[in-house]
Amino acid sequence: MSLLEEGIPYPEEVERFRLEAHRDRFRVAALGDSVTLCARQQKGDRWPDLLETLIGPSCSVVNAGIGGTSSNLGLFRWHRDIAPIEPNCVIICFVLNDSHIRFYECRSSYLVQCSVDRMEANLQSMADLARFVGAVPVFWTPPPVPPWPEGFKNRLVMELQLELLEQYVAIVERVARDREIPLVDLWHTFPRLVDEYPGKYFNPPDGYHSNDASQPFIARQIADRVLPVFEAWQNGK
Repeated sequence: MSLLEEGIPYPEEVERFRLEAHRDRFRVAALGDSVTLCARQQKGDRWPDLLETLIGPSCSVVNAGIGGTSSNLGLFRWHRDIAPIEPNCVIICFVLNDSHIRFYECRSSYLVQCSVDRMEANLQSMADLARFVGAVPVFWTPPPVPPWPEGFKNRLVMELQLELLEQYVAIVERVARDREIPLVDLWHTFPRLVDEYPGKYFNPPDGYHSNDASQPFIARQIADRVLPVFEAWQNGK
């Protein structure tokens, strides 16, 4: 098989999910990129696993994250990876990859992985798809990327990337507000939740992937938004 024929991989938890075994449970699909997949953490220490524990034994959280991907692929994967779960809640985050700079050969020329208008349309479509099947969409933004120059091509790129991230986060916030979608705003709140930021919550120079210490904080904040959805589901059974 050539590279052009290579298929889009299934997230491990999606591939082994069987609806029959979870039919009587509150089903949550976590759709996103590497900060959803959390491949650097052990199974059980990732925020989706901790979220499942926080919600309780009647909850199943299926991690549908694929590292390095944008909301374009997230929307494309919906019918393959999310719809078969028949979720009650879908947690969505692609802001880091959507806004990520990709350079051409000329150092001053770049593009982003997903334009702001495309990301906005993707988020709206995913929210609509969730609501169409009776699921509640929840958006979240990750902890802010620390201004560590060693993690970027150069300081100018760092400043440009951080500015783009702010713009993309603002789009997520606006779509959530306009569509009345629950939002977990860790981009702005995470530094106030921890004793020192970025401190022990990132491993320099990588300022994109928060580490093991941050996972319980992320899970707790997302749980605060998901628990009301779970309680409504319980009351409606």
